[in-house]
Amino acid sequence: MKPSEGDEYRGENAAQYERQAAEHDWHGHEILFGLMYDFITPGESLLDIGIGTGLASLRFHRAGLKVSGFDNSPDMLRGCESKCFAGAVVQHDLQDVPFPYESSSFNHVVSLGVLNFFADLAPVFREAARIIKPKGIFGFTIEERKPGQRSRYTIRYTGESDEGAHQFKIAMFRHGDKRVRSLLGSVGFAVLKEHDFLADRYPDQGIDVYLKIYVAQKAASG
Repeated sequence: MKPSEGDEYRGENAAQYERQAAEHDWHGHEILFGLMYDFITPGESLLDIGIGTGLASLRFHRAGLKVSGFDNSPDMLRGCESKCFAGAVVQHDLQDVPFPYESSSFNHVVSLGVLNFFADLAPVFREAARIIKPKGIFGFTIEERKPGQRSRYTIRYTGESDEGAHQFKIAMFRHGDKRVRSLLGSVGFAVLKEHDFLADRYPDQGIDVYLKIYVAQKAASG
């Protein structure tokens, strides 16, 4: 899922997304799973926020977790459903809160390669805290804002529309580590692990996208 600055963009093409992930040597899903592995147990439930084609959560399914998810792109959801591993996957916009799930309804929540497209993380963090059961794990990525970097910038992205391939301008957002930890703490999460990695590169624009994974645990009730 990549929100766009223009009105033409209607969501990524699932086949194109999978192809680009392979071509760009994308391993974010493997890193996230590895960092969370010690905290998951077969039979537990997991919600994938911005599930896309299921790259982030497929390994959790293979480890015995019951996966559900949502995304705002119908084509990406069809790509996920074609893999036949997830339970209920629904179309829903991350910016539309509350999310369509009951409180304390999942053991864990993940969101990979999504939150760097959002200026305000607070609504998603609050919803994750509401949805996750006590002592559950929230694994997600942001692009950390380094000294001297702007919080907002724009990349040019070639994607598919009804008329064929087009180049779109996409707003990206960086978030400071101190702010991320403060937001997490305000809704009852404590950071257990973190890890930076190169997620994407736009050499013609002079932009390297480094994502940071956080693995945070919700406090026990009471």
